[in-house]
Amino acid sequence: MRGVLPAVGAAVAAALAFPGASGAAAKQHFNDVPAGFWARTGVDWAVASGWMKPRTATSFGVGHTVSRSTAARVLAELNRKVSAGHTPVAADPYSQAVAAGWIGAGTGPSQVITQRQFDHGAVQILGLLPTAKALSKLHTSSGWRPALPAGFGVEQMVRAVGARVNAPDGSDRWELMPNDDLLRADLAAEAYQLGHLSPWAVSYAESKTGVVNAIPNWLPLRRAVLGFALRYAGAPYVWGGTSPRPQSPLGSPVAGGFDCSGFVWWVMKLHTYRVPGTTWSGAKAIGSLRSTYQMARALEVSRRIPRAGLHPGDILFWSSAPNGVHTAWATVYHTGIYLGNGWTINSHGSGDGVTIDYMGAGAGWYHDAFAFGWRVMPLHR
Repeated sequence: MRGVLPAVGAAVAAALAFPGASGAAAKQHFNDVPAGFWARTGVDWAVASGWMKPRTATSFGVGHTVSRSTAARVLAELNRKVSAGHTPVAADPYSQAVAAGWIGAGTGPSQVITQRQFDHGAVQILGLLPTAKALSKLHTSSGWRPALPAGFGVEQMVRAVGARVNAPDGSDRWELMPNDDLLRADLAAEAYQLGHLSPWAVSYAESKTGVVNAIPNWLPLRRAVLGFALRYAGAPYVWGGTSPRPQSPLGSPVAGGFDCSGFVWWVMKLHTYRVPGTTWSGAKAIGSLRSTYQMARALEVSRRIPRAGLHPGDILFWSSAPNGVHTAWATVYHTGIYLGNGWTINSHGSGDGVTIDYMGAGAGWYHDAFAFGWRVMPLHR
């Protein structure tokens, strides 16, 4: 799914305003950034704006890893932008970034930085670190806490503000897991996004804390299944992807990650869950229905679940022409998994991967485009 981020209504008024990026992206002539390269706009802008420097006069170094000094300069430029120029970039951005706590010193400025380590710095500068930490306290109404991946809150925040960009179909090998070493092409793309954040981005991200106290009680099987799903929050969006490991879903090697229906397959079909008194897998119910279209087409109206009847663990479907349980299957183009009380976990292109999103009233697209659900799990387990 390549949808748009949902609107946030009145929260926009309180959002942090970001001035427009200075200057147009000048056309560069790097031999490793051909016309049509997925991150070319980011590369051109990052160099023209002074946020990044090319490795040589003729090569940007798109596939090279990012050093802490390079990451520090991007973070220092972001901080200058957020402060409206009141905090300039220091002569030594690396020392500035370490002193501010944006990144760790590591073994020195030349050490490689991971995607998650850079994202942590960006989230801190945007003032979203308290929100990221709050998300780590996610729990059910009974107090049970799922095991969340390292950096869960940080990765949800960078996606919520729109800083992480989905590499388009055919370029999925550039997608990174949070613990992967950051690559220069990916940093340039993220730098561009950070330099062009929407005025409402921060307020929208802060609204994510609504999930912390919203999850209902999950019985043991749902704890196993939905807890497993949450482990992959922050995994990237990969067209055809059904695994967190490197894969070749369409014949060519790509990074680990999931498309929307691939994430549903990974959680609901490709694993078997065992809890006291129950062993369950959705493999029989889902069968060979790989795509969102196939699932929706095979699900007769009598088995579709309306919004009011949803329970945690139900598979969800969104449509370009939603009409409740009577939605035409051919209009369905996105799927996810219901967590309860208006929250879903899903993999989508707009957020570059697996995110937790609100789909209740006022949630924009997530609410308005919802069509129906599909129950494949036993209800009282």
